[in-house]
Amino acid sequence: MSDYEHGPRSGVPAWRTIVATGLLALSFAFSYMDRQILPLLFESVRHAFSMSDTQIGMLQGLAFSSFYAFAGIPLGWLVDRYHRVRIAAACVAVWGMATAACGLSGSFGQFFVARTGTAMGEAGCSPAAYSILSDMLSGRALLRATSVYNTGPYVGGGMALILGSVALRHFTDTGGIALPMAGHFAPWQAVFIVLGLPGLILSALLLLIREPKRREVGGHENDISTRATLKMLSGSSQLVFYYAGWVFISSGLFVLLTWFPSVMIREGFGTASTIGRPLGVMFLVVGLSGCFLSQLLLRNLNNRDLLSPLLRRLSIVLAMQIPLIAAFMHVDTPTAAYWFYACEVAVFSVATTFMVTPIQLVVPNRMRGRATGVFLMSNYMIGASLGPAAVGALSDRMAGDPHGLLTAFVTVLGVSCVGAVILMYLSSTRRLGAKEPCPAHADADAVAKQS
Repeated sequence: MSDYEHGPRSGVPAWRTIVATGLLALSFAFSYMDRQILPLLFESVRHAFSMSDTQIGMLQGLAFSSFYAFAGIPLGWLVDRYHRVRIAAACVAVWGMATAACGLSGSFGQFFVARTGTAMGEAGCSPAAYSILSDMLSGRALLRATSVYNTGPYVGGGMALILGSVALRHFTDTGGIALPMAGHFAPWQAVFIVLGLPGLILSALLLLIREPKRREVGGHENDISTRATLKMLSGSSQLVFYYAGWVFISSGLFVLLTWFPSVMIREGFGTASTIGRPLGVMFLVVGLSGCFLSQLLLRNLNNRDLLSPLLRRLSIVLAMQIPLIAAFMHVDTPTAAYWFYACEVAVFSVATTFMVTPIQLVVPNRMRGRATGVFLMSNYMIGASLGPAAVGALSDRMAGDPHGLLTAFVTVLGVSCVGAVILMYLSSTRRLGAKEPCPAHADADAVAKQS
């Protein structure tokens, strides 16, 4: 039977799953384009508002990650109960407008508020997308579709750096942009405005997706409340370790995305307009390659025993970072720095491909939205918030050291890596108890009976 068999209860045509996966992946890509343009423009924003490194860390940490996290659970609740396609479309429209509002900001406070709007708009997209895909596909076909969706950050992040550097150079040459009734805006503001507007078009395209029928395994859940969801998550040691491990992975990933361009600039390896394109190309090409090559980790895995072996292999991939991070302190050429960045992106792209796999395979249908919300909340409120903020705070404490930002970057990235490896391995050693539900197993059994 083909890997793209939709299971006995799906009945969704293949072309419809392809269109849905493509549009959802495109929305994820645009969300990351809006999200990751900020690190490229940090130095311009910092000078415009006379900000410290701690305040910069707050923009990517508290302003974005914390609000993203807190919006995840209520939006996940909506995803579990209402029309998921419409929720995703509305969220895309909100973050598009909020990104444009970042460019219209005239003070640090206004910029901070606009970033929170971007976060709250983006927070509902992934819970809706993962839930939609889980009702269209099952087994390895679901993991492959999710892998395609998870290429979004690398397409969007790469294009943010590439197009962002091109747009910044263009608007720098033209002296910014003038809008009717709004006035003149600096080059960095123009970049935000231009990148935010396509979100409205994408929002309309998402409405072309037909809402799939929700699939239940073993009948309807008796209790689908938020309390029951949290009880189910906390009752699985495998999920507890997995969620905790992803806090550290998120910390390391956002430290890399937030601070690496600034490290390059302050270490004298280039300027925002010169490093953007090569970093963007690497992020795009290496990230996509990592997402597709990550499918090799599924080789020789049985549909009935996907999770634990996969997590064990992921812990090995994450451990490859440790010597790279230790060596980065001694990097003294742009070429070596770019190689480090490429290797880090490769590792994180493999990990992020399977970031919600346990939720899709283990969590019942009408709990997935909130389970994803809790997952995103823990990642963004703790990992993605504290990691970048810790680098900024540590860098400010070493203000007299010309390599203070580099030292802070390596320290926080290293701690994040070690914590992720340990917790991911511990998660792989735990297995679901006999009474814990596993939709993937039920799907596999049902498909086998029909084969």
